[in-house]
Amino acid sequence: MPNAGNLGTWVDRFTAIIFDVAGTLAFEHSHRLQQKTIDPEAAQTMRTLHDSGKRIVICSNTLPCETRWPAFEQAGVHDTVTAALLSHAVGVRKPNPLMYELALSAAQCQAHEALFVGDNPNEDVAAPIWHGMSACLIWNPHTNASPPPVPSGARVITHVRDLLTLT
Repeated sequence: MPNAGNLGTWVDRFTAIIFDVAGTLAFEHSHRLQQKTIDPEAAQTMRTLHDSGKRIVICSNTLPCETRWPAFEQAGVHDTVTAALLSHAVGVRKPNPLMYELALSAAQCQAHEALFVGDNPNEDVAAPIWHGMSACLIWNPHTNASPPPVPSGARVITHVRDLLTLT
């Protein structure tokens, strides 16, 4: 993994990275936690981004029973998260424009300084771009033969760790 500071990659241009959770940072369900666990490589990527000075914001559509926080604690990355916007607690879901405004406010940056990363082409890519952010789609080649179309300027990767090598 790159050292703290300048990562020497495309993500250097951003002040904040706004992550979706399910399908982006978490994949496997834990019966003990009663929710999906944070992928270890995703956790390491979050740590690297945080240590390089990026603000990490979570923006996730959730059900009443989903807090997401135990998974971040178990992965040891709860201290990297500046803010967690969970739709059930906030009262709005992506793609409601208010959710993106709240994410930018939590990230304490302008839209052009934020990168939104998620697995939903509409909620995590098209809508953030419409709001002035950059976006990166996490595409799973095991479930989809080819990546879905994304708006111009959006990036497509197969895992969050790939953020650290984008040029």
